[in-house]
Amino acid sequence: MKRLILFSALLFSTLCVTIAQTSLEWYPKVDDAAATFVNSQGDEEQVEIGNSYDAPFTVTFSANPIDTIGYDVLYEWKIEQVKNGVPKLLVMRNEENTTYTFTEGGVEVNYSITLAITYRHRETGVEGEGGAEPITFSLRGSSLELYNAFSPNGDGTNDLFRVKTQSLLSFRMKIFNRWGQEIVSGDQNSLPTEHEGDYTYYVCWDGTYHGRLIEDGVYFILVEAQGSDGIQYVRRGDINILTRLTKEEKQ
Repeated sequence: MKRLILFSALLFSTLCVTIAQTSLEWYPKVDDAAATFVNSQGDEEQVEIGNSYDAPFTVTFSANPIDTIGYDVLYEWKIEQVKNGVPKLLVMRNEENTTYTFTEGGVEVNYSITLAITYRHRETGVEGEGGAEPITFSLRGSSLELYNAFSPNGDGTNDLFRVKTQSLLSFRMKIFNRWGQEIVSGDQNSLPTEHEGDYTYYVCWDGTYHGRLIEDGVYFILVEAQGSDGIQYVRRGDINILTRLTKEEKQ
């Protein structure tokens, strides 16, 4: 009789666990996984699927899980580069949220980031897996354009000497007078930048030297930079300072 009672108790316990396992109404999901970055204005922005961005591009990936109460959840971020149609695993991460900086760009370079999860309910032992839609984007190839004149006369038009760039990993420049004396220098860490459309402009010179406006004439610039697509830039050019031009003449 005791054995029968014990068997009945075990059977009842098994049935309860089975019912609990099959009656759970929620399971962890990561349908709202997101990728964000800080734009040139300092605001957080969502990565748009299939869009192109400048390198270097630092992205924070967030799983944003829901219905995880009672579950242990394991995360697996897979960050891949697809170059000329060939996929390459860059890194795998197991944090709920992770940050990665992408540096290589160009026409045939794309990125795909996927999130997979596995989970187990702590009480019932129910296990399962899930995932999120892939996050895909690309990085632009590089460009660098030098202008040959500006007029720092304070009229609000073309008062600064800027270099127009796109998707550069490094940038440094020096400006000299006609006797070879260095007037000003700077790099990507020290120079102010301005952003217009998809381009970054390095503000290289305001036309002053030791706080005083420099004479009209021809000056010289040397720029060295590295592009996201592997291009190494070494550019030399003339800079004509024309402070006596009126606003109408400049236009």
